Parts: sequence; C-alpha cells; structure tokens
Amino acid sequence: MLLGWAVLSVVSLLQASAASRIDNANLVISTSSGRVRGYLDTNTTDIPLKKWLGVRYAEDTSGKNRWRPPQVKIAQKGIFDASSFGPACLQGRADGGNGTATQSEDCLRINIISPHNASNLPVYLYSHGGGFDSGASSDPKIDGSYLAAQGIVFASYNYRLSLFGYPHAAELAEAGQTQNLGLLDTRAAVEWLRNNVARFGGDPSKITLGGESVGGEMTNQYLSAFPRDPLIRGAIMQSADTSQPMWQLNDQIGKIAADLSCPTGRGQLDCLRSKSGLELQRVLLLTGTQFQPVIDNITVFKDYVKQTKEGRTARIPLLVGTNKDEGTLIVEGEPTAYFPNITAYSKSNNLNFPFANLTALEAVYPVPSSEFPSAYNASAAMWRDAHMLCLASNLAHQRTVALRLPVWRYRFDLVANNLNSRGVRIGTFHGSDIRFVMGTWRTIVLSPPFVAATPEEIAVSDLMVQAWTNFVKDPAAGPRIPGWRKFNPADTTSLAILGKSTAGAEFGDHITVDKSCQYWNTILPIYPQVFPKCGSWTC
Repeated sequence: MLLGWAVLSVVSLLQASAASRIDNANLVISTSSGRVRGYLDTNTTDIPLKKWLGVRYAEDTSGKNRWRPPQVKIAQKGIFDASSFGPACLQGRADGGNGTATQSEDCLRINIISPHNASNLPVYLYSHGGGFDSGASSDPKIDGSYLAAQGIVFASYNYRLSLFGYPHAAELAEAGQTQNLGLLDTRAAVEWLRNNVARFGGDPSKITLGGESVGGEMTNQYLSAFPRDPLIRGAIMQSADTSQPMWQLNDQIGKIAADLSCPTGRGQLDCLRSKSGLELQRVLLLTGTQFQPVIDNITVFKDYVKQTKEGRTARIPLLVGTNKDEGTLIVEGEPTAYFPNITAYSKSNNLNFPFANLTALEAVYPVPSSEFPSAYNASAAMWRDAHMLCLASNLAHQRTVALRLPVWRYRFDLVANNLNSRGVRIGTFHGSDIRFVMGTWRTIVLSPPFVAATPEEIAVSDLMVQAWTNFVKDPAAGPRIPGWRKFNPADTTSLAILGKSTAGAEFGDHITVDKSCQYWNTILPIYPQVFPKCGSWTC
C-alpha cells in the first residue's frame, strides 16, 4: 500500500514538473513590442494565473516624443522581463497614491493577466482613476487577478497625466492638433491589445473598455472620439465625472515656460522638450498649475449627452453607475461647505458651476431640512448630482431611448465604518466601490482604520465581481445577477441598488433618485466653462 502511494507521489511530481515546463515555455510571448516573459501566479487566487506586467505598448514619451501622439513601440531584441510593474507616468501631484513610487516618461505600459490555459477569452481593459493628474495601473486596489480568475483576460495600462498628457498649448491648437494625449494613449493601448491579446489567451474581437472616476470619464470620451471603429464591444463607467473647467489657452503651461526661461509663444514646446521630465515636474508642483482634458472638438467634446443623442458615440452596450454619496469626500476639505448656507459653495471652484442659479439651488437643496441637515450635506449632494449622477442618468436615458442600445445602470449603497478613517459619516463615498468591483477587499485592512472586510462585504464583492465579469463575457446579456434589469426609463425599478444585499441587486426608483437632474439639465449643456484669467469664479 505504501509503495502504491509512493508511485502516485512520483507520478504527481512528474506531472507537476511537466506542467511547470509547459507553463514556463508558454510564458514567453512574441508581441509587436518584442518577446516578453511573464510568470505563473499560483498564490493570489484558486485559479493559476499567468501575468505579464509592465509591457511597453508604445515608445518612451520623453524628449522629442513629449506632447506627440504615442509612437508605435519598435520590437526590442531579446526577451523583456515582464515580472513586475513598469513605472507610473509622471504625476501632477506630490503624492500620486499607491503604485506611483517609481515614475518615468517611459510609462506607456500595459499589464495582462490570464487564467491558466486561457484561449479566446473576453478581455477587459481597465483605466485607472486619479483626476487626470495622478494614479497608475500598479495600484494594488485595482489588481485584476480576481476578475481574471472568473474566466476573462484582464488588462490595465498607464496613460500620460497632467502637463504631460493635456498641455493646453497654443502651438498645438494653432496646428489643429489634439491636446488630449492621454486619450490617444488609451487608443494605442486598445490597438495594442487588438494586435496582441490572442497570444495571451484573449479574443481581440471581445474587448470591453472601462474604469472608475476619470477612468470612467476616459471611457466616455473614447466612445465619442472613436465612434465608427471603437475596437471594443462593451463599455463600463463607474462614477464618471463631467468635463472639468479649462484654463485660458497657454495660461498654465505658460507659467511653467516662464519659470524655465522658455518662450511663451512660438518655440515654447521645443524649448520645454529640451528639459528633463523631472525638471518639468518640479516646476509643475512648485507652481501648482493644473492640466485637464481639453475640449478641442477633435477628441474631446463639450456636451456628451448631445453627442449621444445625435448618435456620435460608439453603439455598444454600457454598464454605468455611481455611488450614493459621491460628493462627501470631495467637499471634505472645502471651507465653504461648512458655512451656514450654500451661497458661497455654489460659487466655489470646488463645485465649478458658477452660473447655477442660487435661488433654484436653494429650492432643490433646502438647508436645513430632513434631507439636508446642513450646508455640508447639501454641498456634497450638489457636487454629486452636477458632476456624476446626472451624467449617468442622461447617458443611460439617451443611449436607451435615442439609440436603442442596452444599458445596465446601478447605484452602489454599501456604507461601512472600515472603508475610511472618517467612518460611516461620509456614507458611500467616491471610490468606495473599487475594491468590491475588483475583488480586492483584502486590501481594506491595509488602510485606516485597519479593520478587515466583514463576511457581508466579501459576499457583496463576490456578487459585484460576478456582475462585472458577466458583462465583460457578454455585454449584450448584461450583468446577469438577481434583481438587475436592463435599464428602462419607463420602468422605475430598473436602477439596480448594489451593496445592500448579498443575494443580488435591489430595485431602485430612478425617477426619485434623479429628481435634481430636472434643474441641472437646464445648465449642464453650457459646461464646462473657461476660468477667468484670475483663476477663480469669484474674482
């Protein structure tokens, strides 16, 4: 009997050794960027995963390539070690967050995670958030391992940020060129996947693009920038924002040029290209200048609801939603949110809707009232509705009614005291959904107040992982979890409420949830506006 067990053990070892040799051989992949070697991860999930991290999908963006469209990566010789994340793009904040300790302009990197023996699987390309000035695909919160383990290929990527991605330079405008290089990076990442993902076990005809916060906004921009040949078959927008206000042309980059003794007119960009990226970043942080996507009517447009209504968007299924209390974390540090009334906040740079009518706002957000006990509550709700809620509502409505496209809309309602050091006071704040969608609830204990995820939170996460991966597998069929219906403006129960039940979605009344949009929709089409030269709405 012992001999039999010994024989079985030897056989098992030989089989494991053979499998390991096969895996190691399959971990070297030939791509348009050259040969890359990944690694086999047998620890993170119950499903063995193959991972290729930090692969270049475009050339270095420093020097002569700075402020130019992403250049196709020339295949390198040898084998690239893809066992660790590449550098984050240069950040526009002093603290860009987790995953940004190492930064470079050679940052156009993509990460691919595939289940063991993947073949022709659907693909999800994820765009990280961070306000267009920070963040990276190497943030542990957005590790796609748990999504990939459900039977998809997960990919994430870096795109240029802040000054380096959105210069708003007069020279580019005069040449008729787009200012939105970060969005062009997204397109380059999609094209790279189309050309290479089959070798990683993915189906290039089944790519879904999505992301959270500005990752969701980037997805929305992408749909209108490339409506005729999107190369994707589904889109996901988590807590996407409306377009932000813009500075006067050349205003912000002109300050950086002046500090570095570069001309503020013709020749400005060539002069700045002669400087190192770290030198530019030093001045960027010193001056506090800000750079956001620019409405140039080439890649980014003003009124995305109008764009959608008129059909100038990719005609694909959409999963879209927001968190219940998107505005709380945003207004936390805004002094005017703590005034006795909303007068000052309504004109603040934090809200960025200076032409909103105060009388109308006071009627929609009465202070004090049972719904808004203080100006803080009203301010947070104003930001949430104007920036995120009404965009999700309007896009869902127009894609459904005007274009007859399938849309699945949700609101995330989970409130827990272990998600943020501020506790339950800030409700379901902006970004609180990320770790539940990604399945990275294990990272909750690593952040203040350092309390581990509860069994209920884990079950909510499992449900959301299932919904998101179901959508990626078949966007036309949707999330396919109990209670989540296809969005229908005529059906008041077609807003899925997530996070309150571990068994499925609960029915939400979108008519009641969206009631403030009746006012915001009277002024949203004129936004975003351009800042006055003083940089404040109240100067």
